[in-house]
Amino acid sequence: MPARMKLSSVYSTLPPAERKVADYILAYPDEAAHMVINEIARKADVSVPSVTRLARKLGYNGFMDFRVSLASGSSSVVSSSTLPIRSDDSDEQLINKLMIGHIAAIESTLRVLDAPKLSRLTNIIMQANRIVWFGLGASMKLASIYSEQLCRLGLDSVICCERPIMHNYAKCLQHGDIAIAISRTGKTQRTLDALRTAKEAGATTVFITNLVNSSGENHADYFICTSRQDELYRICGYETSTSMCALFETLMTLIVKKKGFENKSQFLETIAYNR
Repeated sequence: MPARMKLSSVYSTLPPAERKVADYILAYPDEAAHMVINEIARKADVSVPSVTRLARKLGYNGFMDFRVSLASGSSSVVSSSTLPIRSDDSDEQLINKLMIGHIAAIESTLRVLDAPKLSRLTNIIMQANRIVWFGLGASMKLASIYSEQLCRLGLDSVICCERPIMHNYAKCLQHGDIAIAISRTGKTQRTLDALRTAKEAGATTVFITNLVNSSGENHADYFICTSRQDELYRICGYETSTSMCALFETLMTLIVKKKGFENKSQFLETIAYNR
């Protein structure tokens, strides 16, 4: 996974000093990819150990490994002149930066997306006895859209977003069922607990998140990490769903393709038949 995507993913969990390092690197990735550790520490106004701690938190052995990864993924649609968003930006500049940021989030997700794994997942979904979506809040707004689409395709798909029953519902799953858990932050405990319970019950588990090092990966047969638009999170404090929506649209299109629908008329006829 590209270093910048990892940085964006863990940004909200970083302590102040490490966040200052992340701010500098995300704003000037091309320059940072060619700096020594002392230079980055000076530019970010932090100590050298803060830079080292950040690199290790991202899973690198040290700063040099981190810098190599940063250099290999520094080419992007987003340039240092485009981000970050500033308080004196005009509306036109703000719109441009945000839209380019959303494009970059999808681009980052595509770089690390395992296409064969996604293809296998669509096969499993199509053969599942039932598909149950777990999550809370805004994550369930996404789930409700795509669960309904699966139902229209003739699949047994439901959402479970009530806090008191998520655990009990997950316990009822078994081999042949699929549990799809969504947590954009990767830290929603109820969702993580439901995912773990579904795994223990024998269901195939899927976890979709924006957090690269979420503990949910430990309980997922299919772990998929999408990239968020970090600037919007930094300013407004909430996760974006751009790349996650793109992922689900891709997943649904693959299922439709494998179902053999060649046109809208045939698709609608199948829906009517399944009803």
